[in-house]
Amino acid sequence: RAELRRVYLGRPTQPIAVRLAEVIRDFPIPREHLEAILDGVEMDIDKRRYGTFDELFEYCYRVAAAVGLACIEIFGYSDARARDYAVNLGIALQLTNILRDLRADAERGRIYLPLDEIRRFGYSEDELIHGRHTPAFLALMRFQADRAHAYYRAARAARPPADRRRLIAADIMGGIYRALLREIEGRQF
Repeated sequence: RAELRRVYLGRPTQPIAVRLAEVIRDFPIPREHLEAILDGVEMDIDKRRYGTFDELFEYCYRVAAAVGLACIEIFGYSDARARDYAVNLGIALQLTNILRDLRADAERGRIYLPLDEIRRFGYSEDELIHGRHTPAFLALMRFQADRAHAYYRAARAARPPADRRRLIAADIMGGIYRALLREIEGRQF
């Protein structure tokens, strides 16, 4: 965090920060986006559970949407709706990551699915940790996948037509991850 402050003051000391300072000079990446990313990865150090989707959304925003917001400053855009596109796509990508890594995360003692939703579907943390594939699990996963699909749709709806070419790299990533989500669904999670 101190080095990031030095980057924005134009006085970085670490080699990677020197390179970041060069990028910051060329592209108007707001410091708050990079600070949000740091906040998000810091959450992975201590936080192993998310009680609600609001809590999970904050994590997803920090580790993925903030990355998208920084990237669009590099890609360029002319319409402010590109920011909504970046946020929605980032949330969708991170939700897909969570579904993809469910078992591996659970084996490491991490559960990213909101605990209130796990309970609402009649499933449990213990069942998730032990990989129990029950009807309650399938209903919970369908709900989670539907949420991710809703964020993909929101991203697509927010993408400004005038910026389509500039945002092609993000569109490609979104397409790959949407296909991954469909594959996860096809395998019954």
